Amino acid sequence: MNKKAKEILLGVIACLLLLIYFFTLGNMILSVLKLDPEAGNYIPGINLVWVVNLLNGLVAGVVIGNLALADSGSTPLSQVKVLSEDYGKRLMQTIVWIYIIVWLLIGLCSFYVGVIRCPDVSGTLNEIGKSWLGILVGAAYAWFGIKKPVANNPKSEIAHHKS
Repeated sequence: MNKKAKEILLGVIACLLLLIYFFTLGNMILSVLKLDPEAGNYIPGINLVWVVNLLNGLVAGVVIGNLALADSGSTPLSQVKVLSEDYGKRLMQTIVWIYIIVWLLIGLCSFYVGVIRCPDVSGTLNEIGKSWLGILVGAAYAWFGIKKPVANNPKSEIAHHKS
């Protein structure tokens, strides 16, 4: 399989997984918001929990992996190099940022609803919201990262000796 076909296939799979994650987690969030407080706790089906937990890790892995490979603060395009050359860097940047923004929005919703607004309604959504916040910290760290000090840089040697 050539590089272009591989990038297209992996990109389509990653986007499909994100859509499934978005709809299943979105379903869970809306169910918690619609639940009558007198009805008790929301207990999602075991399959829904399995899908959301599995895709939470996969989608977050795609985000963190791409952000870790990108230069600090730049658009993560290292996984779509061939497509960037063929279809244009701007198109690929747009797709990558849409992916990251969708992940951020659905994660923020799960954090807000599951941890802040309705923490006692669904233990599953509460845990997903908490884990998303931890993954967000990891993603930010991966993107902005802490680099090794350069041996010939006097500033990095001073910083190294102070700690």
